[in-house]
Amino acid sequence: MNRNQQYRMTKKKAALLACASMLTLPALLTACSGGSASQEAADDAAGKPTEISIFANQQGAQAVDPSNELLQAIEKKTNTKLNITWVPFNTITEKTKVALASGDLSDLTFVGNVYDSQVVQMATSGAFWDITPYIKDYKNLSALPQEIWDNAKIDGKNYGIPRPRPLEGAWGVHVRKDWLDKLGLKVPETMDDIYAAAKAFTEKYPDGNGKADTYGLTGNVDADAMGAFNWVENVFTGTNGRWKLKDGQLMPVIFDPGQKQALEWLKKAYDEKVLVPDFAVMKSTQAREQYMANKAGVFGSALNPQWLFTDALRKIDPKADSYPLTYVIGPEGKFAGKDSGVFGMYVIPKTVPEAKLKKILAFVNQGNGEEISNITQFGLPDKHYTVQDGFKVATEQAKTDNIPDITNNLLQIFQKYDKYQRAYYNGIPKEYYERNKKIIDDRSSFSKPDLSTGLISQTALTVGPDLYKKIQDMKVKVILGKEPMSAWDDYVAKLKTDPQFQKIIQEMNEAYKSKNSK
Repeated sequence: MNRNQQYRMTKKKAALLACASMLTLPALLTACSGGSASQEAADDAAGKPTEISIFANQQGAQAVDPSNELLQAIEKKTNTKLNITWVPFNTITEKTKVALASGDLSDLTFVGNVYDSQVVQMATSGAFWDITPYIKDYKNLSALPQEIWDNAKIDGKNYGIPRPRPLEGAWGVHVRKDWLDKLGLKVPETMDDIYAAAKAFTEKYPDGNGKADTYGLTGNVDADAMGAFNWVENVFTGTNGRWKLKDGQLMPVIFDPGQKQALEWLKKAYDEKVLVPDFAVMKSTQAREQYMANKAGVFGSALNPQWLFTDALRKIDPKADSYPLTYVIGPEGKFAGKDSGVFGMYVIPKTVPEAKLKKILAFVNQGNGEEISNITQFGLPDKHYTVQDGFKVATEQAKTDNIPDITNNLLQIFQKYDKYQRAYYNGIPKEYYERNKKIIDDRSSFSKPDLSTGLISQTALTVGPDLYKKIQDMKVKVILGKEPMSAWDDYVAKLKTDPQFQKIIQEMNEAYKSKNSK
């Protein structure tokens, strides 16, 4: 814990203790805060920077130092003094839960899952500001697509500021196009095409070294989902997420025949050594590194790392090209997933006075504008990028100053909505950016959203995490051959009569009907 954090915590605890001696818990949540209204008024009159504490997701290798010139430029332009607690992405979920449980929250606290049971409970019990009535007063925030605000609502209200993401580009699968060209294969369209290409990548030495040291398919799985292989299930079921609409009712996608077909496809890939053998224990970073090390030809990933992958691969093979597929054809036709536009949100605790709440909203509103977003995405103009033919081109100084790593962190806090954001990666040549933009445009006419976004089942919040881990465990066992495919059939049949699972189905359908009747 740094000195700023210790001071802030000590100051906050002292104020809360003094206040708590006179107030009940509901009054405590709304009245107790770390500063006085009169002091804030005095600071306003003096034009002092607004102090804002932020609990943020660290995606880059290193936290952004307070002395960093990009961060200082942002503070100057927004007239703020920022105390940022950077939490590495691989520990953010655990650390967020601890912070929420303690009640010692930063002015802006990041939560990765809007519908986490802990977040929902705290929101509905009054621990966070309901910012719904304030949104209209802030130009950039109110300009976000309504779909994004709707997808971040809890019981019809916005208890946080969505971390906006484009609606297109989060879903995807990358294929080594240079390997396809070398082996005389066309760009795959169907799951059969992808399998044939992956098998050739495994057996025909596409890296040219004559050694059997490449795999067709790499990736990792999560504890409760298929992770980098979600795209396989999506294509076979024709569905984005865990729920599918059938005859006007939401049905768990695991009941769909396509789910079994996806398992059969992956099991075949594992049995024939097309799929990397240790996928079940790999971390997401390990799978990505394997792909970037020229050791695999197909990898499930969002669109935007396309240049990250290609640039890394070209240090090994100058002709490398990580090619994102626009779609994959499954049993129900072309498929590509559509995102919710929400990648977590920043909640503001009710301990923050309303006057400061408005300052914080103004700060985030400015951060979502053009000027600040340019800094957080590209760095400083002329120094880290130049504009050529309307396209921002990274300079050599950007590499020297490690701008991609710094902006990867800053973008977790400040970011305007940009339909083509996932087409861009720092340093990408214009031709690849334009190719990625076309993929986004083409997908927008047929991509499918996750129908369960914004739907809450209380039963799923309590028993869902354990249930979905068990489902995922069975999937992995079937793929590895530790359980026969018949065991999957038996497991699904058992779920169809499981009282808790049936209760989840009922509650999800009630929530779906309620949402779509408004």
